[in-house]
Amino acid sequence: MVELYNSFRDSPKVPAGWRPRDPPGAAIKEPINNIRLKKLLQSVLPGRWTKVYHYSTDGSEVHYCQHESGKVFDVKFKPRRSP
Repeated sequence: MVELYNSFRDSPKVPAGWRPRDPPGAAIKEPINNIRLKKLLQSVLPGRWTKVYHYSTDGSEVHYCQHESGKVFDVKFKPRRSP
């Protein structure tokens, strides 16, 4: 099953009300270097993809792959780590 959403907030993996600490547009964006992942993403939706990371003030994280159209794939939520 392909999980493709209009926004990371549309994914059921992200808790309701979760907000990143960064202002809009300040997320960390990186190129995707994993060849298998690139092939998978191209099969889902051809075009340019990037890996995006958002962090919250409580230390939790959301990351996903974002297509140039704005669609997102493979949304993951990591809760804050205990000290």
